[in-house]
Amino acid sequence: MGRLHGKYTLLSVSVCSLLLAFTLAACGSSNLGTGGSSSPPPPTVVKGYGTTHGCPSDSVVSATTTPNVIVKPSDEKSTITAHMGNVIEFQFPFGERWSGPTTSQGNLELQQPAGYAVKGPSICVWQFVAKGTGTTQLDFYSQPLCQQGQFCPQHIVDVPFTVKVS
Repeated sequence: MGRLHGKYTLLSVSVCSLLLAFTLAACGSSNLGTGGSSSPPPPTVVKGYGTTHGCPSDSVVSATTTPNVIVKPSDEKSTITAHMGNVIEFQFPFGERWSGPTTSQGNLELQQPAGYAVKGPSICVWQFVAKGTGTTQLDFYSQPLCQQGQFCPQHIVDVPFTVKVS
C-alpha cells in the first residue's frame, strides 16, 4: 500500500508541476504591448480651457470610444436612430456656452466626463451608450459666450433631440 500511495503522489506532483509551468509561461505572454490598451487614455484637465471655449468641463480628451452615431446642432428637432449598445456622440462647436445632461437619461447611459473639450475639431462632446430600447428626449442649451466686462445678450436657446433606440 505504501508503494502504491507513492506512485500516486509522484503522479500528482508531476501533474501539478506541469500545470504550474504552463501557468507561469502564460503569464509572460501578452498581445497588448505598450500601445494595446482597450480603453482610451484618461482625460486631462486644462484649467480654464473648456470653459473658455464654451464647454461645461475643463476636461480635454484626445481619444474616446469611437461613436456609432454622431449628432450635431443641425440635427435638432429630428429623431436620432440608434441600436442597443451604440455609442451616441453629441458634438457642439466652440464659441457658445453649452450645457446639457449631467446624468444618464432614460435608456441612455452618460459617459463621463460630460461636456468635455476636443481641441482638434474645436467641439464640446457628450457621449451616451444606448442601454435599452425606447425613446428619450435630450435637451442641450446654448447661450452667448461673453467676455467679462463686455455687453452680452442674455438669452438661452433650447436645442432638443429625440433619440430612438431599437
